Formats: sequence, C-alpha cells, structure tokens
Amino acid sequence: MKKQKLLPLSSFFILLFSGTCFANSSSQGDWFKQTNWEAFVSQSAIYSSDYNFLSQSDDTLSFDMREAGILFSTIVREKLTFSTQVLGRKVSEDSGNDFRVDYAFLSYPFYQTQNNTLGVRLGRIRSSYGFYNETRDIPHTRTGIVMPQSIYFDMTRNSFYSADGVELYGFRDFANRRLAAQVYVSKPIADDNETGGAEFLDPSNFDGDKSLLAKISYGSEFDGFRAAFTYYRPEYHVDLLIPIGPVIVSDTGATVYSENMLTSLEYNQFDWSVTAEYLRHKFQVKSLGSKIVAYEEAFYIQGLFRLNEQWEAYLRYDSTEPHGDDIGEDAFNWDDINIGASYRPNNNWLIRAEIHYIEGQGRLLSRDNPNKNLQDPYWTAAMFQVAYKW
Repeated sequence: MKKQKLLPLSSFFILLFSGTCFANSSSQGDWFKQTNWEAFVSQSAIYSSDYNFLSQSDDTLSFDMREAGILFSTIVREKLTFSTQVLGRKVSEDSGNDFRVDYAFLSYPFYQTQNNTLGVRLGRIRSSYGFYNETRDIPHTRTGIVMPQSIYFDMTRNSFYSADGVELYGFRDFANRRLAAQVYVSKPIADDNETGGAEFLDPSNFDGDKSLLAKISYGSEFDGFRAAFTYYRPEYHVDLLIPIGPVIVSDTGATVYSENMLTSLEYNQFDWSVTAEYLRHKFQVKSLGSKIVAYEEAFYIQGLFRLNEQWEAYLRYDSTEPHGDDIGEDAFNWDDINIGASYRPNNNWLIRAEIHYIEGQGRLLSRDNPNKNLQDPYWTAAMFQVAYKW
C-alpha cells in the first residue's frame, strides 16, 4: 500500500535539526539552548460487539491499537525555536503500521512585550482545531483512550492533525486570562491509508490542495472559563472512477472540500471540569459538472472529576447528526455514551479503562467494516490502555 511522503520542506527541517543540534549544543553557547526531548508508548486492548472499532475487535479482544512517539524541541538561536515529533501508530491490521513526522516547524516571535506577542511558524504545523487537536497525540494529555469522535475523527487522524504551511499567531495576556488568535494557510496532508477508504469516493488518487484555519480564543485552560471559535476549510484534488450506466468514467479533475465551524466552551475548577464543543460541518464533492453536498451537526459534552491526585473519572455524551438528501443518513449517525476512569501511579505511568454504549456507524473505519450498513446500529465497546512517558 502506498505510504505518505514527507514534503521537501519538512524533510529539510528534520535533516537539518536532527543532525545538527546535538553536534552544536555543547560547542556554541548561543546556539541550540534549552534542548528538550520526551517520549511515550501506549498499548490498548479493545473488545467490541458487531463492529471493528479502531482495531480488529469484533467479538474478540484486540491488541492492534498501539502508539509510540518522540518529541524534540530546542531554541535554535535567540528567540527562534524548533519543535518536532515523530510518531509510530497502528490502529488495525488493515491500516498497517504508520510511521510519520507529525510536526516539524520553526517558530519566531517577531514582536514581544511583557503582555503581547506576535509571531510566525513555518513547516509542518499542528492544527489548532478546537481545544484538543494539538494535545490529542499523547495519552497523558487527553481525556479518554479515544477522543470524542464527533469532533476529533480518528478515522482521518493523520490527514487532520497537521499540515505543511505558515501560521501567524498572536496573544495578549490579561492577568490570568489570554486572548489569542491564529491564521494558518497550508497544504493538507492526504494520508493514503485514510483517504483510500473514503466512503462514496473510492479515490485512486487524493492530494491536498490548500487549506485555511482561523481561530480566536479567550480565557484560561487551568482555572475558570474559556471559549474558542475555529474555522477550518481543507480542499483536495481527487481522481474518481464513476459508473455511468455500463461505462466507468474517470474524472481526474474532481475536487473535495470540507468546511468546519467549531465552537468550544469549557469551565475548569481544581477538582472538576465541564467541556462542550459544537461543530457545523459541510462536505462537498464536485465532479463532471455536478456536486454532492452533505452536512452534519456534531457535539459532545463531557464532565471530568478529579477524585484525587491519582484518580479521575469522566462521563461523555458524543453525537453526530447528518443532513442532506444525497447520502444515506443512517450510515452517518453516531451517538456514544462514554464512561471511563484513569489511574496515574506517578508522573510517568497511566492506566485507563472505559466503556462505550453506541448507536450508529458514522465514525467507524470503512476499511475495517466493509458490510457495516447491514448490521445492527446498537453496539458496545470496552477499552483498556497502559501508557508510559519519559
């Protein structure tokens, strides 16, 4: 199966800094200061009824889902910083092993005072979509073994997590609150393992064209209220094979775009927090002078309870409702009640378990469930995970 390739810009950053930073960190005091690295591994066990959920877990205990990553950051010189993460991830036998550069970018604040910062990032940059896309990669920084699938799609995780481009960012601090804004122009990354399973498309080629992300946020993620609004629109070129009667027509000029408007709200206290995010999503395919348009509304609401320094419990309701006459709506419904708990013996280890009560099939991987529309829409999943970071 064809694997994703790094674009030359990201490849240049990786070769330059992985090979140079360690050689120079001790010889030049002004170069490559405050070099830091972290790593993590995780192994999950999943059992589900009727469907394969992020693994080959249908009526069996699956250990397919595993992750491992290395994070590296350094101050190259003065205020110029470099950050990167390499990730190895597997979610099922059909998806295969995935090894990729999640992100690799330079960041420079060209204007900075005590309370104000304006800057630019260049390279493969993490998408700041919603509250949690930037922190969903490490098990220790997310709530749950899986993120709410209505908003943070694991079925297209790699194509959604980062892209190659340039981002302007800025923020102003007001005591313990921050007003921040970002504008991110990029070329989307199309992961072949993910886009090859796109329903109703069956593409033979899927390439990122351009994307725009704009976000504004205000508040504190540690104490009290915070809110954000994100607009994200990636566009792709796709080659389609379209049956027209007995003839198969090839369209090499088809285009796809996905328009997302996401509102995020959260309230935090020391021992509990409540989070809700609401998405209006439009998906459009243009091919041979016609177009298919689909809409969906999606949201989740989540309560997190910190019982003590080691134990926490969470309850989440996660829902997606499709709209439109051009698609089979029943195939895209998704209602998930997720109950879970986490135990942290120390700062390195994490043990987590959760149960999902689900109605619908809208966030299942089609490549793992080729006959899903013929099965019962009511099903369950039990998940267990052990993770370690250092």
